[in-house]
Amino acid sequence: MLAACFDRYGPPEVLEWRDVPDPETGPGDVLIDVRACGVNHSDLNSRAGTSRWTFPLPMVLGCELAGVVAAVGEDVRNVAVGDRVTAYQQYACGRCERCASWRQDLCPELTVIGTDTWGGYAEYARVPERAVLPLRPQDDLVLAAAAQCAVSTAWHMTITLAAIRPDEVVFVPSASGGIASALVQCAKLAGARVIASVGDSSKAGAIERLGADEVFSYRDVDVSERLGELTDGAGVDAVLDTVGGELFEAHLGALRRDGRLVTCGAHAGEHVTLDIVRLFQHGWRILGFRVATPDEIRTSLRLALDGLIDIPVAATFPMERAADAHEQLAQRRHVGKLVLVREGQK
Repeated sequence: MLAACFDRYGPPEVLEWRDVPDPETGPGDVLIDVRACGVNHSDLNSRAGTSRWTFPLPMVLGCELAGVVAAVGEDVRNVAVGDRVTAYQQYACGRCERCASWRQDLCPELTVIGTDTWGGYAEYARVPERAVLPLRPQDDLVLAAAAQCAVSTAWHMTITLAAIRPDEVVFVPSASGGIASALVQCAKLAGARVIASVGDSSKAGAIERLGADEVFSYRDVDVSERLGELTDGAGVDAVLDTVGGELFEAHLGALRRDGRLVTCGAHAGEHVTLDIVRLFQHGWRILGFRVATPDEIRTSLRLALDGLIDIPVAATFPMERAADAHEQLAQRRHVGKLVLVREGQK
């Protein structure tokens, strides 16, 4: 098969569309003819060698794939050739003590597609039947590939970790990204007042249309002062952060007493300043996102496919142009998600 593959770490150009071995499918496996695959910032880190994960090279990235079943193993019972499907971006063994106690996320054999096994930047992907999520005939495959990571991450951060309640005030920094734009919408669904920031003021209208109550450019104002003005000095109940970096301290300082900051990314910088005395004096809580549960992934995907959460697809790229998609994603000029598609496929 053909795949966007890399056999060394480096810039986007290391991704090459070339022949690689076909996936080997066992009796419990499903072979998916991939029609669309979401592109995530974690893919950029994996390709560049900065993710802190190790990969067997060559590697095929892509945790969010959607397509049509091309073949099934002899033990597969619940899907058939021709079905439209997606797959959980990570899956557990289903046998161990952790799985039996409903903590599949702590399974010692937890497998992340596109990290622990080859992903969806390819003509075909192999997944075990337990990782397959059936889609309805009318479900959009591009949207299915765009939504899972962004919405399930946002849902877990908002509902499970931050436990946002009605009428709370939530701040979403750099809200134009795929996950951050979903965070705005999840917080609104939870009944919160949402304040958002963007790097480019021209993006403000798009974020307001997603539901944000106030949007400002962090390049045009002092973030701490602006958040103080918008909350009459009280601070926000929660910060849902995807970027880290030099503004992390200002975001943390915007919390009211006993406020919580939930983080899932550090694209603006992995190392931040933290005043521990201020942390315990104010009772602030910093919570890190790890993985969404299968139930959260199913819920999130349905919210997106049913139109209750809007995941804007900023651009699609032919799969053989994965390097160009990585280049555009790194520039962070768009609103929403970038998706690789098999040319001519829907």
